[in-house]
Amino acid sequence: MKLQGPWSDLHDDFLDEITKWLSAIDYLMFGCVCRSWRSYVEKYKKNFMKSQPPLIVFLSEDVERACYFYSIFNRRLYRAILPSLIGKSCSGITCGYLVLVDNEPREDSQFWLLNPFTRHELRFPCPANFIGRVILASLAMPLREFVLIAFCRYGPCLQYCRSTDTIWTICDSRGRLTGEPVPWIVDGAVFKGKIYVLTGYGEIGVLNLNPHPYVTMLKVKGIGQQFYCSWQLIRCNEQLIMMRETSYGKYQVYELNFLKMEWVKMQNFGDQALFFSNSKGSGFFNPTRWIGSQQPCNCIYCVECIRGQYILRFLDGRHPMSFPMMPTIMQGNHLSDASPFETHRYFPHVLQCGSSL
Repeated sequence: MKLQGPWSDLHDDFLDEITKWLSAIDYLMFGCVCRSWRSYVEKYKKNFMKSQPPLIVFLSEDVERACYFYSIFNRRLYRAILPSLIGKSCSGITCGYLVLVDNEPREDSQFWLLNPFTRHELRFPCPANFIGRVILASLAMPLREFVLIAFCRYGPCLQYCRSTDTIWTICDSRGRLTGEPVPWIVDGAVFKGKIYVLTGYGEIGVLNLNPHPYVTMLKVKGIGQQFYCSWQLIRCNEQLIMMRETSYGKYQVYELNFLKMEWVKMQNFGDQALFFSNSKGSGFFNPTRWIGSQQPCNCIYCVECIRGQYILRFLDGRHPMSFPMMPTIMQGNHLSDASPFETHRYFPHVLQCGSSL
């Protein structure tokens, strides 16, 4: 059939036929071609991504301008060219942005948030205090703006910086934020338009930034008073999940029941699978939605970057199973000596492993 008019005028039915053959990376790049294709991708991206398995991002020390995306299920490797990363480290990923920082901080150092596909950038000044995890949120004010929220690794405080700010606002959670004694805030997540924060005791609250920062603690039946810094707060579709690894291969996973306002321990994941990361970025996904997939559900996927394999831990009592992760083709891309340090959810069906660049 002969094309009538420019490619940008293709009807959605034709674009459907094209995109059903694309991978997650190709789909995102497809949206960078022109304005009409970008509009199409944004319109259908949520459903498309649900049909795609997670990926892992490798950032190797000897790679200065590229990162690699790898699927553990079909063993395909993708490469994304980036601006110069010399002297930078990736401290994590939030909302599809690589969080890049200077290896040697300077007076003009910045938090550089970079989308590796659209090339969209956000830049924030570096905070004064050493941080652990960060989340990116969008505030609906008179004009929409971004805000980066950082959780301190070695103290009961959090920091935030709007895209229009020149300095960070530091909030000590020992009273200024909550009015309660030392609820050390360890993580947060944006869920249904609200910013939820989690304390090391499994307590949860809502962070309000306007006009002044304040956390409203919710009356939720807790899980005991033992303190852990390793709790993660995960937004997953219509669920808000709290989890941590208690010991090697053992996990505690709770879902917040908003009707009863209590944490409910999850004993069965049903048709979902948990992709676990020691750092921010674990997430639940439904493998039955992946096109052509026969991957196990009701289990936990854990990537062991050092051994180059991933492990399935089943909830029905079966013994764990290990599978090779790194294909031989990756040796030709200078990734055989890479030492990835953590995994993260991405776009959102991508996991990330990385090291200093």
